[in-house]
Amino acid sequence: MGGMRRYLLATVSAVALSNGAMAADIPARMPVKAPAPVVVAPSWAGFYIGVHAGVAWNHAAFAEVGDNAGNTERAPRGVEFWKPHRAGFAGGGQIGYNFQSGSVVYGLEADFSGVSNKYSTTVVTPGFNSTVNVSTQLNWMATVRGRLGVTLSPTLLYVTGGLAVAHFKDSWGSIFAPVPEYVSNKTRTGWTVGGGVEHMFARNWTAKIEALYADFGDWTIPHAQGAGLSGPYRSRFEHQVVTVRGGLNYKW
Repeated sequence: MGGMRRYLLATVSAVALSNGAMAADIPARMPVKAPAPVVVAPSWAGFYIGVHAGVAWNHAAFAEVGDNAGNTERAPRGVEFWKPHRAGFAGGGQIGYNFQSGSVVYGLEADFSGVSNKYSTTVVTPGFNSTVNVSTQLNWMATVRGRLGVTLSPTLLYVTGGLAVAHFKDSWGSIFAPVPEYVSNKTRTGWTVGGGVEHMFARNWTAKIEALYADFGDWTIPHAQGAGLSGPYRSRFEHQVVTVRGGLNYKW
């Protein structure tokens, strides 16, 4: 009986020692690294609305066309006797929608700007040496433009172009006349092109800087027909507008 007990104790001890040796041979478990977080690129798609402010340069040109026979009154025919380049404050709002395909963003934007840009002075016309009062004013400008750009992380580089509409009030005439002899008070349609940089600094907020060039062509305004003339005197006006502005948008 004692021999049996000693045999069992020896067997248990041998098994325990064997399991301990095997456990010592098993390598330690390596720590499991957590998966890297998935970075989701910001989306530019959707509606947005915002505000903008900046500077608008009104580039104008005044010229006398004369009557149907080529007679002129205060300046040589067709000579641009006044070409002002005036800067003024421009501010307003915009609304638009973006589509996105990969890194390409495209969409449509409409904006309206009130403009404080008026300039009046007195000039001497070339050739005739006639002193005249001149005035030009840009009251407001609006655009409807397509946009096409490429995203660089949270930054968008884009070009833009489309329709431009603006209101100009121009006048000129003799300093001795009680009222200007030529007055143009018109809303003009033209075209615009430009580009900009827009940065998404929060999930629903972007800030941008852009520049636009708008051309509104030229047009003629008649003056009352005088005695001995073949037709009414006419004056030609021309305008281009350059705008540089910053903006802030909220995107849905």
